[in-house]
This record gives sequence, structure tokens and C-alpha cells, in this order.
Amino acid sequence: MRINEAGDSIAQREQGRGEISASGQPAGASSAAGAKPSARTRTNHLAPDDAAHPMPTGTKLLSLYIPLIPSILGLCFARAGLIVAGYGSYTHTDEGIFTDGAMLAALGIMSVILIVIGTRKIRLKKRTTNRIMRTCIVLETACVLALPLVHLAGVFSPNVHYWLCVAVTFFGSFAIFYWLRRARGCGSTTAALYVFSALAISEVEIYICSLIGTYGFYLAAALTLLQFPCMLGARKNKLANDIESFTPNDDFFGFATTLLSSKRFLTATATSIGVLSIVDGFLRGYPDGVPIAFHPVTRVAYGLLTIAICCMIISMMMRKRKSVMTVGMFILLELFACAALVLYAAFPGMPDIGAVFTTTLNALLVAFTWYIIIAFMSFGWRDPYYYALGGWIVWLGCRAIARVTLINMQSLSTNDLLINAVMGTCVVISTQVALGQFLKVSQMEADERHDLHVRRMERLEKQLERAQANVEALTILKDNAGGYSECGACANAAPVGAGAAGAASAANPLQCAGITPVESAEPDDAADESSAVQPDSTHGMRLVRLMGLDEGDSIADIRKATMRSNAEQMGKQFLLSDREVEVLAFYALGWTQKRVAEELYISPSTAHAHIKRIYAKTGLHSRQEILDFMDQYTS
Repeated sequence: MRINEAGDSIAQREQGRGEISASGQPAGASSAAGAKPSARTRTNHLAPDDAAHPMPTGTKLLSLYIPLIPSILGLCFARAGLIVAGYGSYTHTDEGIFTDGAMLAALGIMSVILIVIGTRKIRLKKRTTNRIMRTCIVLETACVLALPLVHLAGVFSPNVHYWLCVAVTFFGSFAIFYWLRRARGCGSTTAALYVFSALAISEVEIYICSLIGTYGFYLAAALTLLQFPCMLGARKNKLANDIESFTPNDDFFGFATTLLSSKRFLTATATSIGVLSIVDGFLRGYPDGVPIAFHPVTRVAYGLLTIAICCMIISMMMRKRKSVMTVGMFILLELFACAALVLYAAFPGMPDIGAVFTTTLNALLVAFTWYIIIAFMSFGWRDPYYYALGGWIVWLGCRAIARVTLINMQSLSTNDLLINAVMGTCVVISTQVALGQFLKVSQMEADERHDLHVRRMERLEKQLERAQANVEALTILKDNAGGYSECGACANAAPVGAGAAGAASAANPLQCAGITPVESAEPDDAADESSAVQPDSTHGMRLVRLMGLDEGDSIADIRKATMRSNAEQMGKQFLLSDREVEVLAFYALGWTQKRVAEELYISPSTAHAHIKRIYAKTGLHSRQEILDFMDQYTS
């Protein structure tokens, strides 16, 4: 696939140097000129999704993902500090009000930040992001250490414990956001490996902390501090976006279908996760809101089950199994929710058995939400923190509200039949929203393909009729060649193929015979494909805009999208790499090399090297020449 693309690009480049089309563009550039700007702000390295290109194995696979180890470990350490302090190392399903009650308070602050970022359309620079991360690491570590120290000092109170948990939840969440931000723009397999391997490793860390009692807080604080060397190591390695990754066409990261379908997938998923999180909140305190204590055996069973499921998902993605992270993931989550309900009912005196599946469900929701957040970050145009905050509020907000409601509403906590009915209803709603929406999108795409096929067949029939008429006219022309040679209009006609201007200024024998050329179907095909993406309803567009999946409506956003499209066209003509296309898009906007480096999370020297290679490949010598070329030969 890549070899063919490279060959096509070489051919386009040769034609672009030697031939100029009638429109004044190099051959090969005009076909892309009408392309709409992409909504995506970063370029994926996507591997073909067919069996002819198998995923690497063994040492090749290991070497491919070794650069991600610092980032994966950083994500593990950030989660470990949060879980040990706010969730009690999962010795229970959670810590009740100190978990979900503290989460509600933290989410309230996050909501304010989300509104500010969304309304002011703030995009944080690399330097600001790094400063926020360093501050969060220090404060998360301090809060984790403070929890056991207040007990030792004899100044413990529920209020102090509560607000320390709020602080740990807030700063730990932002540390997690930083590591998710580093993975934006990657392929589906890379994202799955990134989040599920981090989840599995963090489960081992958290289990060790649970075995050593109070000392677990000190270990968690040390792990939290280890994010500093992870930051340094991650900067020296390439980003997840630079790794070739298998991405199914129908996955969240594929976007091979229409933009509308992609947005529907993400919107349906966010809604379904929110509803399923309500079930998770009820199950973790079933039936009366009190945290469920694990026994040693069930605690080990939970950890092993979670790690096994993570390994299974990673293995299936590596084997190029499709629909794993869409339909398959929702089926798995809903199976765990149903299994927990059944086990609670089957073993009323041993709730920790059902809690094994409940806590595994919660852990899988963690990784899946990370995965979806990375998809939002990759597809949307807003600052990555916007999508991280939104995902956190949808998932953990719904879960926390359900849990706090269960704790404080006696009529619900004392009625097992009622709470079971509520949870069953939520599971059904989650299933209907997710799977029903996926089926609707598939049907919509099938209808679009059918309509496109019908339009193409109608055009082909018209062209066939025109061709048959031309054959008859050519026969007449051949039989009456002598008569046309005496025609004054034909004798003074411009040569056939002299262009539209020449054909309009004078007649020729073909026109005298009534022959018209058969038009190409390519422009119509492009029009059909562009018209396939129909605008959504007003309500749907509001939701898309709220979720940050619109393309931006400011002049600056439109200019960025247009420049991105122009850079992609130049990349095809001059065989620029994906990273060079990214650099070119920002550089052509007038950004300095330092600002380009900050936006793409690369060093200024690397940005400078990319720009030098762009000049060498294109034969241009200044930013103005690049802009002139874009103005003349791109859309």
C-alpha cells in the first residue's frame, strides 16, 4: 500500500515538474484541489488493515513500542498515586464518600476550567503544559504523603481526609491528562496498547501497595515522583503519533468513513459510557452504599482478571481483530455488569465475589475512557485538556452521582428490587444507545454507498448513449469526408484538442458532424463523495460543537484547516513525510520555529531540521515562496 502510494507520488512529482494542466496547476495537484480541509490537527501513521500486511512480532514488535515505555510508566505512576490515596489501594471497592464524594468536588473545579477553555478557545503551549505537569506531580505527592502523616500526628479528622482526597483526585487527574495528551494522534493499536498496558502495570503497583499497609502511601508517593524521570525519558523518544499502527477503518481512530459517522461514533460512545458509569457507581456500593471489602483470594482474583483482560484486548488488536474497541468493548463491559448483578444475587453473604467483576468493570472503564479521550484529542481541534476534562466529567461524574445518591437515599439503598431494576434499565439503555447507534451509522453509510452507485450508473448510461451517438456520427463523417473537406468553417477550424478556448472560437468537422466528447466522471465522483457528508440536525450540531468535534468557526480555525489541506497537497507532490507536512502547515501560517516545536512537542533543532528538508525537497527558498506555490498550485 505504501509502495503504491510512493510510486503515485513520484509520478505526480514528475508530471508536476514537466506538465501544467489547463487550470494552471501541476498534474496531480488539481485532483486534490477541491478536497475539504480535514478536521484533524495531527497526522496518524496508519498501517494497512488487511492480512497482507501482518503486524510485526517478537523483537520487531518490542523495538516498535520501546519508545513508549517512559510515557506508559508515567501513566501508571500517576494512576497509582490516585488509587492508593483516593481508593484505599482497592482493599475495598473504594472509600465511599472519600472516593466519589471527593470526585464530585474535584469535578466541580474541573467543570469551571472546562468552561473557560471552551468559551475562550484556549490552546496551551508546551511550556505551560510542562509547568502544569510539574506542579501536579509535586502537589499529588505532597497530598499522598499527607494522608498517613495526619494520622500519625493525631490531627486526623474526616474533613481533613476529605479535602486531601479532593486534592489528590484533582492533581492526579491532571497528571493523567498529561500522559494521555502525549498519545494524541496515534493509531488505534498503539492507543489500545498504551492504555491497557498502563492499566495492567498499575494494577501490580497498587496490589503491592495494598499488602504493606500504611507504607503503601510512601511507596505510592515515590512512584508519583518517578513521573519526573518519565517526562525526561519521554521527550527523548518519539511520540506515539510517530509509530505505524494498525487502525481498522470502522474504529474510532480510522475515520475512513464520513466525518459525520466518526462524530456519531464518538457521541454515542460518550453517552453510553455515562449511562454505564451509573451502573458502576451502584455496583461498587451494592446494595446500601457501603464499600465492599475484599478477602485476600478475591483481591488477587480481581487483579489477575483485570490483567488477563488487558492482555487479551492487546493481543486481539495486535492480531488485527476488527470491532474490538467498538462493539466488542461494549459487549465486554455489559457482560461484566450483568455478571456482577447475578453474583451479588447468587452469593448474598459473600458480596466480594460480585465485587471482583464490579471492580474489573471499573478498571476496564478507566482504560476505555482513556482510549476514547485520546480519540477525541486526535480528532478535535480544541486543546487536548478540553477533551480530557469532558471525558472525566461524563464518566466519573455519572459514577460519582450514582454512588453518592445510593449512600444518601435510604429508600433506594434498602430496596434491593428497586436498585436491581435501575441498574438493569441502565445496562439496557447503554446497550441500545451504543449498539443501536453503531447499526444506524452502518446503515447510513450503506445507503450513501448505494445512492453514489446509482448516480454513477446513471452517468455511465448517459455517457454510453452519447458514445453510441458519436459512433453513428463518425460513420457519417467517414462516408461524407469529401463534403466536409469543402466546408469553409471546417477548413478554418482550430485543431481538435486545442483547448476549450479554441473549440469555442471556431467549428471543426467533428462538431459539424454532431460529435461531442464523452465527459469524465471524475469531477462528478468527487462532487458525489463531498455531498455524501450531509450537515447534521441543529440539535446534533450543537452537541458536536459542545463536544469539540466541529471544525472551529473562527477565521483562525478556518485558516489553519485550509493551510493544513494545502500542506497535505504539497506533501503528495514533493514526497514529504507526515511530520514534515505537519511542520509545513504551521510554518506556512507564519509561526516561528520555536512555536512549531512547542505545538508538535519536538525540540527547536528538530523543527529546524524538518524545515531545511522541506526546502531541499521542494526546491523553494523562503516562506513567501512556499505561500506563492500554495496559492498557485493548491486549493
